[in-house]
Order: sequence, then structure tokens, then C-alpha cells
Amino acid sequence: MKDILSIFGNGFRCFLTYAIFLRLVVVGAPPVWSDDVYRYLFDAKIFLEGISPYLYTPKQLIEFVDTTSFGLDFLLSNMNSPSYYSVYPLLLQCFFVLGTILGSLVQNSFLGVQILFILFDVLNLFLIRKLYPNFSKGSYWLYFGNPIVILEGISQMHPEILLVTGNLLLFLSKTNLRKIGSFFLLTQLKFNFFLLVFGFRGDRKALVSLFLITMFSLLIWKVTVFSDLFLQGSVGLGLFFHSFRFAGLFEPFFYFILYPFQGEYLSGIISFVVVSVLYFFCFQKGMFRNFELPVRFLIIYSLFLLFSPVIHPWYWIPWVFFVLYTQKNEELVVAVTFIAFLSYGLYVDSRFVYIHWLVSILVLGYYGFKQINYLRQTT
Repeated sequence: MKDILSIFGNGFRCFLTYAIFLRLVVVGAPPVWSDDVYRYLFDAKIFLEGISPYLYTPKQLIEFVDTTSFGLDFLLSNMNSPSYYSVYPLLLQCFFVLGTILGSLVQNSFLGVQILFILFDVLNLFLIRKLYPNFSKGSYWLYFGNPIVILEGISQMHPEILLVTGNLLLFLSKTNLRKIGSFFLLTQLKFNFFLLVFGFRGDRKALVSLFLITMFSLLIWKVTVFSDLFLQGSVGLGLFFHSFRFAGLFEPFFYFILYPFQGEYLSGIISFVVVSVLYFFCFQKGMFRNFELPVRFLIIYSLFLLFSPVIHPWYWIPWVFFVLYTQKNEELVVAVTFIAFLSYGLYVDSRFVYIHWLVSILVLGYYGFKQINYLRQTT
């Protein structure tokens, strides 16, 4: 990395141009590492036809909708969740609707969405420079040149890129009103970002406003994604708990403890309970208040990644951005990026299984064995 960065000397423009070039290189690449985008685009297309993606599963829709005339057959045949209700919030649906409209102009829906992601991530690069004007190129490079950001964010079209934009707007906001507005946008992009509410502090008026906007955001989730709580729990968000799991670091310990009692299916719930207790304990003791806002968010999000039963490589994109503030964690980011790609590689290609098993055993002990054993059983 140092050899690459030394090429640019003291000039930032060439360095920024190179970062943008890396993003342009992957534009047009097909979604081979993840098939989530097929569901994103499927939801967007039926949304444009005036059909709510929250009321029907794709399998139910094909019973009364001519999928051929809507151009849905290709998306339906490639998605991983035809029997599940949509779990994506309204604001995210609107983003992919916009990408679909742009894709119709260039005759390629994937390209339309990738162009949007390029625009947002280039904005991220400029805003990161504005937020941290005195950082070294090595610190910038943790995000500017990170392969998870470029491949999983731009190429494979995962919306965590937008979460970085939302956090940048929040950190750059000078007033509480703008910060709360940015928080609202974040919670309308991904449900787990409600956790960031623990990182806010301020006077009573600001906290009351934060509470009200949180309730309003939850209300939007209730009338859209969670319009039917039972169906969403069983054949919606249940996708993550019943179909596949790429576990956080600590959840496997609960798995092993419960396995002899045939209760391993409860490991994810117990892991969530434990991290919830930790959140409330830290909040009650005021532990988050001793740090700057980016560090508070880093701690909160890191706890989620450590305990969550579902962790994909692209979940680390906001974490990489949060780590930028610390400036001295290059080795950690490199290690996380390497292991994240390797672990997901075994899901994409079985040849990665043996490499990942070896690395996981050497680095994380029985964590690797648990993942391999689980995937072998399910496949």
C-alpha cells in the first residue's frame, strides 16, 4: 500500500482520481458474489407498477401478474428469496426505483444502479476529505481503496454505501436538527441503525426531538415492512435465521453451548439478548458519552457485528468508515477485509471452503469449524 500511495506524492487530486478510477473499473460487472440485487430490482419493478412489495412474495405475485410483460422472469429466476416478503425499507426501495428508471435509459438495470452507487460513493470521498481534511493518504486509503467498498458496494450493489453517506451528513451537520434528520435517513435505510440512538447526547429538547423522529421512523417501518408482523417474522426477516447464517464472532459460543441440548437454533436470539443488555448497561453508565461521536458509533456498530447471527462482508462498509476516525488501525482493517472476503467466498465457491477452514482454525479456532459444519449440513 505504501508503494502505491508514494506514487501520488503530496498531490491529493491524483490520489482522488485514482480512487474514482478503481470504482469505474467495476462498473458493468455482473452480480456474481451476491444475488441480493435481483430482489432489489424485482421489488423496484413491481413498485413502479403500483404493487406493494410488502404484501406479496414473488411466488405469490406470479400467480396473478404476467411476469414476462413486466420483465420479471430473469430477476425471479436468479433471486434467493422468492418465498419471502420484502425486508427492504421504503427509502431504499425508492433508491432502486430511481436506479431502475436510470437503467431503462441505458438499457441495463444493473448499470443504472451501479451508476447511482458511483455517484453516491464519489460524494462520500469528497465528504470524507471535508470531514477529515488533515488525514494522511494511508488513512484515507482504508476507505478509498478498500476492496469491500469497491466490490461489494459498487460492483455488487449493496446499500451500505448509502449508510456511509448518511453518517457523513450526520457528522458534518452543525445543528441538532440536521443531525436528527440524518439519523432519520439512516434508520430508513437499515433497521439496525436504530442502534445509533445510543450514541446521541444533548439537551432535553434535542433528546425529545430525537425520540419523536425515532417513533416516526418506526411508524413508517410498521406500515410498510412490518405491516404484517407475523408473516414478516416467519417468511420475511426469517430468511436470515432459517436459510443461511454468517455468524458474528461471539454467537458461535452460544451455538456450541446449546448444541448438546439440541437448542442451537436459539443461539442467535440469545446473542441478541446479550448484546441488548450490553447496550443498555453502557448507556445507563454513560460509557458512550466519554468519546467523540464517530467513536461512539464505532463502538455501537462493532458490538452489533460481534454478536449478530448474520454478518455479510458488506456489513463491514460502515465499520470501515467509522474506523477512519482512529487513523491507526490499518492492520486491523486489512485483516477484517481479508477474512470477510474469504469467509463469503466459501458461500460463492466451494473451493474456498478448505482455505477458509484452515485460516479460521488458525485465527479464530472453533469459530471456523462451526461455520464449515453448519454450511455442510445445510448444503
